[in-house]
Amino acid sequence: MSVFKSGAFLQQCFSVHPLTLILKLVTPPSMIGIFCTNCQMKHRLTITWMTASGVEQPGSKDQEMLALQDCSKAHPEEVRLSLVDVVKNAVEFRCYPCSRTYALNLSLVETHQSS
Repeated sequence: MSVFKSGAFLQQCFSVHPLTLILKLVTPPSMIGIFCTNCQMKHRLTITWMTASGVEQPGSKDQEMLALQDCSKAHPEEVRLSLVDVVKNAVEFRCYPCSRTYALNLSLVETHQSS
């Protein structure tokens, strides 16, 4: 299995087939896992900080990660990647049923590609 430490593969997946990127893992305090069903790549994101809008009382990064984790468990098909910006090391998730937006700043993006 090859591992690439770059956001380029995530950016490419998002640009070409954004609807096939599925949020698979939210592990507080700083790990997110995304799977691309089209190219079978796993993208692992390490979070530096995040903010959540649409939350009654914005809190710490840990509280916001828990809110994202709750959304991903309650309605996994409805939490979608809505922005990937490799220049700014940023991604954004949108939870449609909760009307929440989670903006994340990344310290590391790793893409795992099966051989």
